[in-house]
Amino acid sequence: MSDHHALDGFDPLATSTDGGDEFVSVIEEASKRIVHNILKSYTGYFDVFSELIQNALDAVQARTRKDDASYKPKVWISIDIPSGLVQVVDNGIGMSESEFRYCLRPNVSFKKQADLRGHKGVGATFLAYGFSFLKLQSRKSGLELAAILRQGRQWAEDNSGTVPRPKFEATKFEVPYLVGEASGTSVSIFVGKAPGERPKNLNWIGAQSADQWAEILRIKSPLGGIYLSAGKTPSIEVVIEVTSAEGTKTRKELSSPDYYYPHEIPGLKIQTVSDVAKAVAKVEGDPATKFARVGAEFKRLDALWEIWDREAILSDESPFASALTEESRTLIEKHNVIVYAVFLRSAKIWGEFNDEVLKLRKGQRLVHGGLQLASDFMPQGDLSIIPLTSTIGYQANTHVVVHFTDGNPDMGRKIFQPELTELGEQLAVRAVNVFKRFLTHLKPDTGAQVITPEKELYDWKKAQEAYRDANPLAFSSDHGSVALISKPRQEQDVIALFHEFVGMGLITGYKFLGTSQSDRYDSLFLLDYDSGEKFAFSQRNRLGVSKDLSQVGLSEPKVLEYKYSFDGLITDLDREEKFAKQIDLVVCWSVGSSYKERFYFEPLLVGDEGSSRNFYGSTHQVFLTGSHGQPQFELIVLEDLVSWLQDPVSEEARQKRKYRD
Repeated sequence: MSDHHALDGFDPLATSTDGGDEFVSVIEEASKRIVHNILKSYTGYFDVFSELIQNALDAVQARTRKDDASYKPKVWISIDIPSGLVQVVDNGIGMSESEFRYCLRPNVSFKKQADLRGHKGVGATFLAYGFSFLKLQSRKSGLELAAILRQGRQWAEDNSGTVPRPKFEATKFEVPYLVGEASGTSVSIFVGKAPGERPKNLNWIGAQSADQWAEILRIKSPLGGIYLSAGKTPSIEVVIEVTSAEGTKTRKELSSPDYYYPHEIPGLKIQTVSDVAKAVAKVEGDPATKFARVGAEFKRLDALWEIWDREAILSDESPFASALTEESRTLIEKHNVIVYAVFLRSAKIWGEFNDEVLKLRKGQRLVHGGLQLASDFMPQGDLSIIPLTSTIGYQANTHVVVHFTDGNPDMGRKIFQPELTELGEQLAVRAVNVFKRFLTHLKPDTGAQVITPEKELYDWKKAQEAYRDANPLAFSSDHGSVALISKPRQEQDVIALFHEFVGMGLITGYKFLGTSQSDRYDSLFLLDYDSGEKFAFSQRNRLGVSKDLSQVGLSEPKVLEYKYSFDGLITDLDREEKFAKQIDLVVCWSVGSSYKERFYFEPLLVGDEGSSRNFYGSTHQVFLTGSHGQPQFELIVLEDLVSWLQDPVSEEARQKRKYRD
């Protein structure tokens, strides 16, 4: 039964009041301001697709709950590039006449289930008054309704009062997709017919086929549902039909589509972090041995990825645990938070995906590194920056999705509450830190230039000789001369020079348990101060330790970290690969400058300051900036130590200027 004439001339925003014409005018102006504010919240080129598809998915989900198992939910998406027409049809629950009349009003929603995608009542208002043409058709309980709304955008933008508020134009129900269907709805919109409409045309992104649009909509609309918390993807058939700019028609059928998770990019060699960790754990030996012996399927990867559900995030063993406050834990419980993350070996893969897989217009980056917040099974808003404080380049490699159940973003599906945004950022940063621990399993971003072994060896020898000539190290004392004749330029040189000083007896009281290149820390050592005054600080022994320590005897194992520059340790601390409170002594060649934001140095080569020294030969005590308690650890800066041994007066003056003035 069709009763489309009953809709003719109906104003979806009409106000019924007994307050007189003047009062009606005030109410209607207020209504227009609300509409205008809604339109301002929609600024994206994909908003029209998102709202149309969201409503269609909600409609079939609502019918699924009411009908028997024979019902097969289906959605049709038609994109006609030459005309600018977008049509989305569903065989969902349909609308009654009252729902049809009032569904376009601001803040009116007939969706009752809390777990549906849209229930704020602003999306349909955007579709009706954000564009110049909307055709709405629906069938339910034998009733067929159809109407056109014209010049919605022109009226919303009009400040002169010359454009009348649009009313329904009743028309005949004609939806071929719904032939044989008991219920369903069709919404058709022409884009780009008035200033301010986005997109201005359907050719802006360069997609011309149904295959391309299928992937685009999986990335940028609710068609790509994020069903991590639901446990399974809803069973929905989707048909996409596209007419290209040249008039070529293509068709693509999708079964239960979901979000285009980047680890699904064709051709990538991938593993989850948990699978890599399990494989490595099965191999016996130190970390270097484990990596060497683990299977080839866990090496030279293009991407690492992982999913953490609420229980995994809140677990005491979770990599997120130390960053979570009680408030964060409460929010994670309340919103059933789930995190998906992927780390690509190279950010160039995003561009290759756009250009070679999607084959879109050059410069488009539909998916890239960043944080995607999501709620109610769909991405909300655009990707934002992951707020890393170090190795910020990894933002470009990492794509993180944080999904909140009932996150309730603001109008236009853009803005989450600040506490949810902050939580999402915290979780994204921690996800990046997890990936950092497995970077050796990724294929290098770029390979080294191939040269013959003989030429490589020759060049290396010449480079070493040139460096020696420019940076000679000539040091001798009563204890002997050092064998290293060039100033250190890498960590291995620092280790060699330090152990020369120990072997010469210039630095004494150390017994080493071992040194490692693959464990978290570089070395373990013992202090052996059992010879009394030999180790104590005095004017004759300016490198000695506090008298309180000089007769303690053999100590418990201490952690020693080697670096060429102290800046290297700052990087490790920022990555949370190492922890200051676990380190006892650092040996480096130079200090760099990055330490100043985190630490301040107390020089021990000045006056009697060495009398508080804990480790023989240490040049500085390292304190957290702003603290006045115990030092975090002690430091031997070999460059400073060599200068002091050669000219103590000049170096002591330099120490005062550098670290105290």
